[in-house]
Order: sequence, then structure tokens, then C-alpha cells
Amino acid sequence: ARALLRSRMIAGVLIINMIIEHEMRKQTEKREVTTNKSATTDNTLIQSLPNPEPTIYAYDPITVHDRTAYLAGQIPKLEGNVMAYTGLVGAAVSLEEAKQAGRICAQQALAWLNHSAGGLENVDRVLQLNCYVAHADGFDQSSDIADVVSGLLMETFGDAGRHSRSVIGARSLPRHSPALIDLVV
Repeated sequence: ARALLRSRMIAGVLIINMIIEHEMRKQTEKREVTTNKSATTDNTLIQSLPNPEPTIYAYDPITVHDRTAYLAGQIPKLEGNVMAYTGLVGAAVSLEEAKQAGRICAQQALAWLNHSAGGLENVDRVLQLNCYVAHADGFDQSSDIADVVSGLLMETFGDAGRHSRSVIGARSLPRHSPALIDLVV
């Protein structure tokens, strides 16, 4: 009886492993079928990206390890390291200005990925977005700013731009920025 029970348990484990392998193959095939609507196929997007603005501090704006890129916090810097917006959202910065600041952060992120990760076509998938919003007391629309960033990533990469995300409210951010994003791709 024990031998029969043992053989049935082994058969059950083998069946479960086969099901898991089958599901993993389906997920891999689904990822291969999903096209990466990479901006490299859209020269207008690449041409519209700003130059990646370097940092003057002791860190790398992007670190690539194996096939994963970790992008440091991007603030809404314009060419020449000039801040596009400063101040707290809901006080000195309006919601619409904060959304534009988020878009500039995302454009900086894409510029760094294009520059340092070997081009946007090398992005298989956006894995995670963290969006930080410096806001005045009572402001509760931080997700609206993150939605702009998420939208640009999905517009750029198609389904591969879908990601998990966190939206974090803050009292202040570097250089009095109203928004800051970081990415893992």
C-alpha cells in the first residue's frame, strides 16, 4: 500500500511539474508575441528626446547589470541642468504643471535608457516605476501625475511598458523638484 501511495504521489508531482512547465512556456511565448513598440522604430520620438542631463553628484544616473537597468531618480531638468518646475504641488506648482514635470522626468528617463542601455530597442519590459510627488498639505492627486508617466511608458513600449508602480507623497525632493521618478527595466 505504501509503494502504491508513493508512486501516486510521485506521479502527482510529475503532473504538477508538467503543468508548471507548460504555463511557463505559454508565458514566454506570450512575451515573445507581444511586440515591443520600441521608440527606435519611431525616429520622431527618439529625435524629440532631450539629451540626458548628467549629475554633478557621486552616483551613476543608470546602472545596467545583466539585462536589467536601474535608473536613478529623474527630476524635471531641461537642457543645461535647469529645473523646469520647482515647488510643492498644490501650492507653487499646479496639478497641470506637475503633470508636465512628470512627463519631463519620463523623457529624461527615456533619454538615459536610450543613451546608456544601448538604445530603447533593448528594453524588454518596464518592470517598476516609483513616482515621488512633493506636495502641499491636503493635496491628494499624486496618482494623476504618475498616470502621465505610466501613459508615456506604455505609449513608448506598448504592452512592454506596463509596469508595477508606487506613488509616494513627500514633503520635499532634491532641488525643490515637484516630482521625481525612478525605473527598473
